[in-house]
Amino acid sequence: MNILDQLPGNILDQLPGSLGGGTRGRDKITTLYMRLVVDEFSNLKHYPVLACPEAAVVVVANSDLYVPRPPDKDLPHIQEIWPGCEMRTVNGGHITSYLTHNHTFRKAINDSFDRLDLWLKNQEHEEGHQI
Repeated sequence: MNILDQLPGNILDQLPGSLGGGTRGRDKITTLYMRLVVDEFSNLKHYPVLACPEAAVVVVANSDLYVPRPPDKDLPHIQEIWPGCEMRTVNGGHITSYLTHNHTFRKAINDSFDRLDLWLKNQEHEEGHQI
């Protein structure tokens, strides 16, 4: 079942014309809608588990309100979704952390590719042929 099907009526008809302006009730509807959209499309538990989650390096901004983290009891920790992945934290919010810690994101990508390369070489060795 699609998570949007759980909403009463057509939620799109209830959204204010501008996401920033509206009555308090409309703001609550907008917030609910955005949470549902974020959960439906960006929650990693809705996607297949990686073949090699140990290669993943996740960079999270400590003031990022977009990325939910424990202690929210309804949300799994990244280690439950991608066992063995590494989580790195940077200071800032969703956008500012990317702009001010771009080197950290690039290093995480490089490290992840290095780990994936090592994993693929081990797979080749175990299977006795190239992948």
